[in-house]
Amino acid sequence: MSVSIYHYNDYKEFYNAWVANQPREGFGEYRRLAQALNVSTTMVSQVFKGDKHLSLELASEMCDYLRLIEDETEYFLLLVDYNRAGSFKLQKHFLRQIKSRQEKSKKLETRVKANELSGEAKNTFYSNWVYSGVQMLVDTGKFNDAETLSQHLNLPRNHVQKVLDFLLDNNLLVESKGKLKLGMARTHVGSSSSLVTRHHMNWRIQSMTKLQQNRDEDFFYTGPMVLSHEVANWIRQELPSFVESMNAKLIPSPSETVRCLNIDFFEY
Repeated sequence: MSVSIYHYNDYKEFYNAWVANQPREGFGEYRRLAQALNVSTTMVSQVFKGDKHLSLELASEMCDYLRLIEDETEYFLLLVDYNRAGSFKLQKHFLRQIKSRQEKSKKLETRVKANELSGEAKNTFYSNWVYSGVQMLVDTGKFNDAETLSQHLNLPRNHVQKVLDFLLDNNLLVESKGKLKLGMARTHVGSSSSLVTRHHMNWRIQSMTKLQQNRDEDFFYTGPMVLSHEVANWIRQELPSFVESMNAKLIPSPSETVRCLNIDFFEY
């Protein structure tokens, strides 16, 4: 999450900042949240653009939707309590707790940079597809230890355990109540990074392996083509739009299955 919840005393301001940070500035986000909470879009709008407040029950469901970890969930519910408080005395009580948790988060941030991996950790993470692969598999909730992951991936258990240890040490995964979950740290490699070529190659090698298995649920397309410059430019412009539209649906969707999409379009 690139928007830190601990920077906010108002849960509405936090969520609206989170929305603004999503692809296409969160277009359609209120509708998606309403569907997740099983309430009307009007109700969501009245809460986050008006004076209404979430119930604690809906707030708890919203924490799951936002994929907040345990500490973030407790803080979000505290913000709801604070904003719903009916007296100045009660507000002061909750505000003291808010300030305490904010100070705690600052101390944590001095030990672990929450939103971005260090250069050395990035080099490790992008050295092999298995790091992001294990992270995504854990997010489905179906894999919670090295044994089940090693069986699924057909990799040595000790190797998978080292990957898990790395992800936990770098806050890419966290353990909460005996369960592994996504941590606050995030990874991104831009087109100008020296790691981007390795990132593409890692997953294309996996793609070649899956191609040989010829499974019905997979889809591969190779289309050498001769075409006009106009159509070639149109395809080049449409691909980023497709990725943007895909991400708008992908980000709020529940983690149920892990897939990899590789798109190659180039002139030769």
